[in-house]
Amino acid sequence: MKTIKLKLDYSDSPICGEYYSIEKHCVVTKVSVVDNDKKLQNICKKMQDMYSSYYEFDSHGEACWFNKEQQKEDKPKMLELLTELKARLDEINDGTFEIEDLITPEYDKI
Repeated sequence: MKTIKLKLDYSDSPICGEYYSIEKHCVVTKVSVVDNDKKLQNICKKMQDMYSSYYEFDSHGEACWFNKEQQKEDKPKMLELLTELKARLDEINDGTFEIEDLITPEYDKI
C-alpha cells in the first residue's frame, strides 16, 4: 500500500508525489486514481496557489519573506480546502493508498 503525504510548500502541490510531470503539469504519485482525478487537481491547485501567495520576494528587507499574518487570516479557508481534499481522497480510495496528513499539525500551531 502506498502512502499519500499531504504537506504544503512553495509552488508545490499539497499531495507529495514521486515526481513532477511536465507533460501533465502536475505531481505524479503513481496511484492512478489520484493522478487522474480532476476534482483533486483543482483542490490541490487552490491550496498550492494560496500557500505560495504567502511568500514575498525582496520584501520587508528580506530576499524571501513569509507572510504569517495572511496565513493566519486564511487559516479557515485553507482548512476548508484540506477537508475537501481529504474527503475527495477518501471518496476515490480503492484501497491502494493511505493518507498521511502533515498539514493539520502545522495549522494547529497557527
